[in-house]
Amino acid sequence: MLIKNNDTGLTSITLKSGIFPYQLEICLYIVDGILIDTGSANTLSKLKRVLNKEKISCAAITHVHEDHTGAASWIKRNLNIPVYLHNDSISEAAVKTSIPLYRRLVWGNRDGFDADPMPLFIETGRYRLDVIEAPGHHNNHMVFHEKKMGWLFTGDLYVSRRQLVAFKDENISDAINSIKNLLQLDFKTVFCGHSGIHHNGKEKLKAKLDYFLQIQEQVRYLEKTGLPHEDINRKLFPGKNLWTKISGREWSSLNIIKTI
Repeated sequence: MLIKNNDTGLTSITLKSGIFPYQLEICLYIVDGILIDTGSANTLSKLKRVLNKEKISCAAITHVHEDHTGAASWIKRNLNIPVYLHNDSISEAAVKTSIPLYRRLVWGNRDGFDADPMPLFIETGRYRLDVIEAPGHHNNHMVFHEKKMGWLFTGDLYVSRRQLVAFKDENISDAINSIKNLLQLDFKTVFCGHSGIHHNGKEKLKAKLDYFLQIQEQVRYLEKTGLPHEDINRKLFPGKNLWTKISGREWSSLNIIKTI
C-alpha cells in the first residue's frame, strides 16, 4: 500500500487486489476530505487503516463496479457520511454482488449499500469537484473535474493508452464521445483508478482517443468488405489474451470490435 500526501491536501492510495499472480492495482484519492472511489472488498482491511486516520467528509464513486464500491457499505455503516453514486446505479448498489469466481478472487463480492444521489458538484473549503457524466467503461460512469488545479479524476475511462480487451459492460463508441468531451476541459493531470497519476494527462487521454479512432476506422473499413466481427477481431487483435480466457470472455477484444 502506497500513500502520498502533499501540500495540496491530496492523498493518493494504491492498493493491490487479488491473489498472486493476478494482483491488480486499485488507486483511490482523497481530495480535502473527499474520498474518490472505495476500492474492492478484498482491499477493505487495508483501506480501513487509512480511513481511520483520515478525516473523510464524503465518498464519491465513479461507477458501480465492485473494484470501486468495495468499501462503500463499511463507510456508510461506520463513518456516517454520504456515499455519492450515479442516480441510475443506486438500486444496483443496494444489492450484494453475485459475480463470477475470477472476480471474487481478484476483487471480492461487495455488500449492498444505500448510496446517495450524486450532486452536480462537490465542494470543500479548498476545492470544487464538478461532476461530469462520461459513459463508456460503464453506462453510468462519471468523472470529477477540479478546474482551478487542472485535475481530472477519470475512474476507468483512461487506464492506459492502448486497450486490448473491453469488459462486457463497455461501449467504446460512448468512450470515444466521452473522451472528446473531456478534452474540451481545462486540465493537465489525470488521476486514474488503476494506473495512478498522469501529469501529462491531457496528452495521454488524447493519445487514447487517437488509438480508438484508428481502430474504429479499421473496423469500419473491414465491415464494408463484409468481414464478420469475429474475423475482424482475429485480424486486428491476433493471438490469445489470457485475461479473456480467465474471465470466460467477460473481457474480450471482440467487445471492442462490436461496440466501436
